[in-house]
Order: sequence, then C-alpha cells, then structure tokens
Amino acid sequence: MIMKDYIPLISVVVVVIGWFVNNILSRKHEIAKRRLEYRLGALESFLPVWFTMQKYGAPFEADPDLLKKIETARSNIQLYGKQDEIDGIERFIECLESNDVENGVKNLHKFIVLIKSRIRGELNIK
Repeated sequence: MIMKDYIPLISVVVVVIGWFVNNILSRKHEIAKRRLEYRLGALESFLPVWFTMQKYGAPFEADPDLLKKIETARSNIQLYGKQDEIDGIERFIECLESNDVENGVKNLHKFIVLIKSRIRGELNIK
C-alpha cells in the first residue's frame, strides 16, 4: 500500500526530468543549426570570389566589386571559420597583396578544396 502512494510522485518526477532533458536536447539542436547556418554562410561567401577569379584573366579589372567580396569573405571566415580556413584565406590574400600569382593560384586551389570538403562534410554529403 505504501508503494501506491509513491507512484504519482515518481510519475511526476519522471515527467519533469523528461521535460528538462527534452529542453536541453532541443537547445543543443537549435544551437547546432544556427552554428551550421553561420558556418555555411561564411564558407559560401568566398564562392563569388572564386567564380570571378576563375572566369576572368584580370579579375580585379573585370569585377570592380571583387575587393569588397574578398573583404566580406575574409570577415565571415575570420568570425565563423576554423583555424585552417582562416589560415587558408590569409595565405591567399597575402599572395594577392604581394602580387605572387603562382603561389596565389596554389593557395586559392587549396583553399577551395578545403571549403568544398567542409561544406559537403557539414551537410553530410558524400
């Protein structure tokens, strides 16, 4: 008979614990979604730069907004990128600033491969 008195109390405790656990898991899921949104936006912000660099032999002359696109991509990657992504864009920009075309192209290629693999990995695309 004493056990019957505890059944409602145990049920309430289980429900309350379930609410807390569900709330914690929902919060973690929402944070992960937001982080993914920002990360993907940061990585995608470099794609217009890459497209312009691929399309034109003299990209800065062909696209007057290219410098602004590079600045936007750099800012986004500085804020939301991982350290190797930050290092990659900085190496690319250093090559642009020093007119080192050969190393700039190499660094651009490495950086694009890194970004593509990260985007695909974070979206779980094989």
